[in-house]
Amino acid sequence: MNPRIEWKSMKNHRYLVLHFDGHFSAENARNAIISISTMIKMTEEKIIMVWECTGMEGFDTAAREAWQNFIRDIKSKIEKIHLVSNKIVIRSGAVVVGIFAGIKIYSWATLDELNAQS
Repeated sequence: MNPRIEWKSMKNHRYLVLHFDGHFSAENARNAIISISTMIKMTEEKIIMVWECTGMEGFDTAAREAWQNFIRDIKSKIEKIHLVSNKIVIRSGAVVVGIFAGIKIYSWATLDELNAQS
């Protein structure tokens, strides 16, 4: 599945980590939205998401649009979003998602950089 989705504990925090790889299609977005919706229904607390995109090569416009609508719809359940990528196209897409959804997305070039700051 793209992205691979898992709950992960790091530095006394629980994160919902999404590992994106290759090209993110509209079908990938629909499947991820279904999976994440189910996962976050099981928690009462706000979630911290990590979009680990170091292996991501690109995305469909329809995928970004579905994703930004989904993030806007679950905004009240999100504490923070971290994006991990050093690619300008991926970072730019995430900025668009954040602006549309009304949520700040924190960008990091590597997971090590994120882990050092969190």
